[in-house]
Amino acid sequence: MKVNFTFRHMDSSQQLKDHTEAKLERLQRYEDQELTIHAIFSIEKFHKKVEFTAHSNGHSFVSHDMADDMFEAIDLAADKLDRQFNREKTKRKHHKGHQGSTPHTIG
Repeated sequence: MKVNFTFRHMDSSQQLKDHTEAKLERLQRYEDQELTIHAIFSIEKFHKKVEFTAHSNGHSFVSHDMADDMFEAIDLAADKLDRQFNREKTKRKHHKGHQGSTPHTIG
């Protein structure tokens, strides 16, 4: 998994980077291929904003959240991204519907 970080109107922090990578690490279970995630951290007035853009297997997923604490915003946005990946994998898994495990015999 490759994570790119962008900090807008704030200084970069290794703690934020480590916490973000730890939270996004669980997304690896949904994809076999390389994930590319762009994390944008910004401060707007008194609110901390986090936006994640993930690219994988021809799909793009966007998640953003705003909170009073940057770590809380990271947790909420990572949970949203996790739900999006879960929903997409479920659709991919049940694409053909239930076809049964034994073939039907005609005759």
